[in-house]
Amino acid sequence: MSPRPRIGITLDADASGRRYELPRGYVEAVLDAGGLPILLPHAVDVAGAYLSLLDGLVVSGGDFDLPPELYGEARRPGCGPSRPERTRFEKDLLEAALAARLPVLGVCGGMQLLDVVRGGTLWQDLPGEAGLHGHEQPAPKDVPSHEVTIAPGTQLAALSGAGPLMVNSTHHQAVREPGPGVLVSARAPDGVVEAIELPDLPFALGVQWHPEATRDDPRHAAIYRGLVDAARSLRR
Repeated sequence: MSPRPRIGITLDADASGRRYELPRGYVEAVLDAGGLPILLPHAVDVAGAYLSLLDGLVVSGGDFDLPPELYGEARRPGCGPSRPERTRFEKDLLEAALAARLPVLGVCGGMQLLDVVRGGTLWQDLPGEAGLHGHEQPAPKDVPSHEVTIAPGTQLAALSGAGPLMVNSTHHQAVREPGPGVLVSARAPDGVVEAIELPDLPFALGVQWHPEATRDDPRHAAIYRGLVDAARSLRR
């Protein structure tokens, strides 16, 4: 049996900063796809050492916002609390992973960070700035609540199929201006960017929803399988 590709998953932290947290769906999605999950604490000084262990990376989401200073803007009303320690670690790790051409999947806030490190900007608050609602669904969070349209000819389309896909939605921020070279591969009916990818890399994909929470649908499970398959190819 070939070794499972080692997939790093960034952890969240509780509001006190004393506990790491992660929904089980991330771990189970990587396991189901044939990967070996490696959970990553927010240790900036050893980000490079962690990266050297990995064949692929998942930058997970969480209940916080990216500091707008990262994309050259002042904080505006509606922008929520940040997690500076986590963001520093994830930014360093993600930039190093992209430079090493490591397969990367950004989920929700992880997708937003993927855009920001490539020079993009964010809506700080979709309802307040863009007048767009319906992207923060109430519980249960694992039930699809709106449609996205996946663009044909994209890496996401190769995994999940082009056209409409029902997704869950737990965000109030979103990609505003894609960074240079960032390809938008899915949008919601109101135009909100729901997936991005970096065509200059073998596998660098971001999705605004949580496919690990809806992995019973094979079109969502295919996203994690694509990451793990790309990581497996890297090991050969």
